[in-house]
Formats: sequence, C-alpha cells, structure tokens
Amino acid sequence: MGEALSRVLDPAALDACDKPRGRLVIEVPRGWAGAVIEVVIPARVACARCDGGGCDGCGRRGGHRVPGDPTTRRVRVRLPSELESGVVLRILRPFGEDGAGIAQLHLEARAGAAASEGVTWCEPAMTDAPRIEPAAPRASASPLDTWRAATYATIAVALAALVAFAVGR
Repeated sequence: MGEALSRVLDPAALDACDKPRGRLVIEVPRGWAGAVIEVVIPARVACARCDGGGCDGCGRRGGHRVPGDPTTRRVRVRLPSELESGVVLRILRPFGEDGAGIAQLHLEARAGAAASEGVTWCEPAMTDAPRIEPAAPRASASPLDTWRAATYATIAVALAALVAFAVGR
C-alpha cells in the first residue's frame, strides 16, 4: 500500500511514467468551483508531454486516441474550490486499469463564462468539508521546498475530497 501510494503522491514518479498521457483543457463557470462535474473526453486528446507538437511519447502524432463511445469516455471529478488561475487535475487511469489508450489524463480546468462542450455539473460544492491550510514556509525554505509543500498540501486536499466523495457514494 505504501509503495503504491507513494507512486500516486510523488510528482516525479508520475512524470517518469512512460505510458501515454493525454491533455484536455475545459472551461467551467466560476460558480462551479468545488462542485463535482462530469466530462465526456473526446475521442482524441492532445499529448500532455508535447502539447500536440509530436514527441516520442505519442509516436509523433501530437495526441492520443481514446477508444470507446462517449458513454465509456466519461470521468467525474470534484473541482477545487479555487479556479480563477486555472488548475490541472492529473487523473490516473481515467478509464480503468487497462488505461483505454492513456495512463494519465491531465485535465486543465479554467474559470470561464460557460461550460465547455461535454462538461456537465453533477453535485454542488462541499460546504462542510474540512479546509486544510498549507503550513507557512520556513524562513530558510528554498523556493523548491515551498513548491513541494504547496504541492503536497494540494494533493492532500484532493485525496481528502476523493475519499469523501467515495464514502458518500
């Protein structure tokens, strides 16, 4: 369990994954911050490594095919409570253990006037969820230490929301 969890929480381990990574950018209304949304992933997504430019990870195609019909290409996620500057949610095995074409989906959510095509609101924001504040950086902390602390705090909040979501089902 500990080793598997460390692979999920360690950004370097996630970045080292050599399996296909897709990227999708969506817009959601500002009022949806903290809500659960459902996203129908298109049949083709940009490569998260090269952002569509073509690399070894995508076979120089610039993207990845996501097999299946729209009903099998749906993912549900809880948005963070802050969306103004945008957020990238890294979803591991979004279509199950076999990966259905991609091992990671980088879902970039930005606040906008309306929801992107294929994005629907499912559940309201959690108002009674505990808020976890990141610890204040030490005076001698390097920028890398500060970034790591903020990243781990963000992951902890996302995992707490995921557990709360799973328990509530």
